[in-house]
Amino acid sequence: MPETRRSGLRIHYRVEGRGDPVVLVHGYTASGWSNWVASGWVERLADRHTLVIPDLRGHGRSEKPREASVYSTAAFAADVLAVMDEEGIAAAPVVGYSMGGMVALELLGRHGERFPRGVVGGMGSYFPPGRARFALGRSHPRSLAPRRRPLDALAYFARYWSEMDLVALNRVFRGVFADGVPVEAELLPAIRQPVLVAAGTRDVFFEPAVALARSLPNARFLPVPHDAHTSAVRNPRFIDAAAAFLRAGVAAR
Repeated sequence: MPETRRSGLRIHYRVEGRGDPVVLVHGYTASGWSNWVASGWVERLADRHTLVIPDLRGHGRSEKPREASVYSTAAFAADVLAVMDEEGIAAAPVVGYSMGGMVALELLGRHGERFPRGVVGGMGSYFPPGRARFALGRSHPRSLAPRRRPLDALAYFARYWSEMDLVALNRVFRGVFADGVPVEAELLPAIRQPVLVAAGTRDVFFEPAVALARSLPNARFLPVPHDAHTSAVRNPRFIDAAAAFLRAGVAAR
């Protein structure tokens, strides 16, 4: 898999599919593989898009410094831009889930010329009161998110844990979430691109996501029925809606 050091650290990434480029940004503790490949997004989108999927610093197979000072949404955004520059991609839609949604908002607001539209899932304009470090929750039995068979689940979690550095992830948390806001309020009016905001109806970020969609000038909100934070990203309703949203951008262009 390719790597780049353009942002000052070794950033691993993958490129899948063919067609108009789309950048996929994973969440906290996840990786490009666990967030987008194992959840079905790559399989669904790769026939129409070249998918550029970085492992942000501190995650996956990328470099994992153990100093909180190197982690911030701006630093993560630099990792994404470095990968795009390495691949010669001037502009592309961005899709971010959970912490990746924070990065997507940073990119849309501060580098809007490179990101004509975006999808933000499992994240809102504020953190829910009393939030814990991890937003887990339990999905309803009526959720459409595929359930992994026991052996598949075991293989998934074995790889998921093998890519983690718990000390580095602790520093990520201190660096990225310490200020208590997922996005600066003054940045929101600058995000005038079309944005699809989505969240599971059982996700603690559901109401913050509704608020985010209302605060953006050109956004619409997609509720993902019966899903919590970790299951909504696998729900085919969300994936299909995002695929249609991305196709609409290509048609408009």
